[in-house]
Amino acid sequence: MGTGWTEDDAVHLLSRTTFHVSSNDLSAALSLGKEETVRRLIEGVRLAGDNRAMPPIEETKADGKELKPNEISDEQTYWLYRMAASDEPLKEKMTLYWHDHFATSYRKVNDAALMRKQNELFRTKALGSFRELVLEVGRDPAMLIWLDSNSNKKGKPNENYAREIMELFTLGLGNYTEEDIKEAARAFTGWGYDRNNAKVVYNAKQHDAGWKNVLGETGNFDEESVVDVLFRQKALAPFMARNLLSYFGTPNPSEQWVATVAADFAEKETVGDVLRALFESDEFYRPEYRLTVVKSPAEYVAGIIRAFDIPMAKSFASSMRRMGQELYMPPDVAGWDGGAAWLMASSLLSRSQFAESVSKRVKTNLLTSAAYMPERKDNAEDWVDLWRRNAGVWGLGERSRSVLAKYADETFVHAAAKVNGMRGLLQLLMISPEAQMK
Repeated sequence: MGTGWTEDDAVHLLSRTTFHVSSNDLSAALSLGKEETVRRLIEGVRLAGDNRAMPPIEETKADGKELKPNEISDEQTYWLYRMAASDEPLKEKMTLYWHDHFATSYRKVNDAALMRKQNELFRTKALGSFRELVLEVGRDPAMLIWLDSNSNKKGKPNENYAREIMELFTLGLGNYTEEDIKEAARAFTGWGYDRNNAKVVYNAKQHDAGWKNVLGETGNFDEESVVDVLFRQKALAPFMARNLLSYFGTPNPSEQWVATVAADFAEKETVGDVLRALFESDEFYRPEYRLTVVKSPAEYVAGIIRAFDIPMAKSFASSMRRMGQELYMPPDVAGWDGGAAWLMASSLLSRSQFAESVSKRVKTNLLTSAAYMPERKDNAEDWVDLWRRNAGVWGLGERSRSVLAKYADETFVHAAAKVNGMRGLLQLLMISPEAQMK
């Protein structure tokens, strides 16, 4: 049985499903209750207030200038803006998840419009049917280019997509053979992308219509029926359950938890239904899972932008790249390593530099506003407690709290000139160990 709905529970849910846990959203979640909060997150309904329309890229500014569609640097900035500003944060998180899962890079595709088209596919299908998403990805122009489908022809099949759809997209290593890859590749023959006419093409003469044997099944498989074969494999649901739990639950989920989520994945129609069951489960809220997942650079940067309402700048996407994550440019077909890899020394230095730059961008009238002023202005601990909440750092440990309070006490609590010390406290909060975790 559950033990109620606490502030710690709500913080944990929001930290995993949104980019920034604000006081307003937390209060709304506590008032709404767990089930209604989860429903709104899944369905893309704002927790507090009405949803706001997301402006198109052409009406979005960075550094005071309108962004241009189909320029990769502007597309990167626009997607980061969406993460920071969207009232459907879970959909944006799942868009980011699928970008990593079906990792495709602009470096090879070399067409920003196609990368954006794939991004919209991930957003549209973010919480829908996984089978439908896999089918659509197989016909996505960027993916067709990325995994060389144009050279996948009858008599000379290219195995790239067949290999990755098994190894990375659906089944995982060890659940297929090299022969399965070769046979599945034949099923995908005939599909390609015509750059000259900017359209996906299917050439029936280049499709291998012969019988194939894939994963123990024999048939005249094509690009749809071979996916059906994959979806009949027992390995698929546990593979996806483990991936989802590593993203939303904890880096090393128990086999029992994986089995529970896998059963949901096999039974339920949509990814949203699976996540609804996950977020409503007692297991999800166990204390040992809290603050165990490292924020990706995208989550870290978008959360800070949202927390302090920072105007967009193209340099933010560049900062993410230095932290180890460049949108639309995963390092290879396996995506980003994530986890502890995000906290390498060079990446942490880049996070610190970003935090410093943000602390200088935050408007002085925000730092000196009533929302940033504790009742006891002579008490450093009260300053830290209020500011960590404003920054969305809800799980601040005693050691960090003590260090930050000492800094505040020595730099601005008892001083007439406070702003420089305030900016320093803001920077230290953003680079605290707890601010890197969710």
